[in-house]
Amino acid sequence: MKNTLKSRSILFSLMIATGLTSSCKKNTSTQTDATITEADAVELATNAIVPASGGLALQVNSSVTLYKTVTLQCGIEKDSAIMRSSVSGVSPSYSYALNWNYLLNCSGVVPSQLSFNFSGSSKYDGPRMSSDDKSTGGFVLAGLASTSPAYVLNTTYNRTGSQTSKIGRRYIFNSNLIIKSTDITIDKNSLKILSGTGTVTISGSSSSGKSFNFNGTLTFNGDNKATLVLNSGASHIIQW
Repeated sequence: MKNTLKSRSILFSLMIATGLTSSCKKNTSTQTDATITEADAVELATNAIVPASGGLALQVNSSVTLYKTVTLQCGIEKDSAIMRSSVSGVSPSYSYALNWNYLLNCSGVVPSQLSFNFSGSSKYDGPRMSSDDKSTGGFVLAGLASTSPAYVLNTTYNRTGSQTSKIGRRYIFNSNLIIKSTDITIDKNSLKILSGTGTVTISGSSSSGKSFNFNGTLTFNGDNKATLVLNSGASHIIQW
C-alpha cells in the first residue's frame, strides 16, 4: 500500500513538472515566434504621421510656420536647433530634438522655394505603441508667391529606431520607415494639409529575428485625414 501511494506521488510530481516545462516552452515559443503583422505596420505608420506623436503632419506644419515667421534672405543658408514636446500628462505624448538647416532660393529677389533638411532624435509613447527613433528628412516648399493659392511641399521623411508594442504579445522590434510624398498642398491660412500622395516603406526585424517588409501608398484627403494602403490592399484611415 505504501509503495502504491509512493508511486502515485512520484507520478503526480512528474505530471506537474512536465506541465510546467511545457508551459515554459510554450511561453518561450510565443516570444521566439513573434511576427510583425500589417496591423503593427499600420500602427507604426500612423504614429509616424499624426501630430500627436510628433509625426510628419507636425513637421509639415512646422516647416510652413518657419517660413511665415522667420526672416530669411535669398541664397543664405541658416541653421537652427528645434526641441519640442507634448503637454505633460497627455497620451499619446512625444518629444523631439532636431537640427534644421534651410535655404531660401529666389528668382532675382522673388522667393521661389525653401529647402529644408533636418536630423535628430524623436520619441513617442502612445496607448498601443512606444518608440525611440532617429529622424531625418528633406523638404522642399514651393508655392511661395502671393498669387499661388496654396503651398506645395515635397518630402522625404525617415524614422529608424526601436518600438515596443503595448498590446497582444507586447514584443519589441526594430524598424526603418520611409515616407516620400509628392505635391502635398497646404492651405496658406489654416496651414492644414489639403491633398497629396506618397509612398511608404517599412522594414525591420522582430525580437525573434524575423524580418518584415511592407510597402504601400499614402493619400492625404484633407480635413486632417489620410488613407494608407499596404501589402494586403486594405485601406486604413488615419485621422488627427
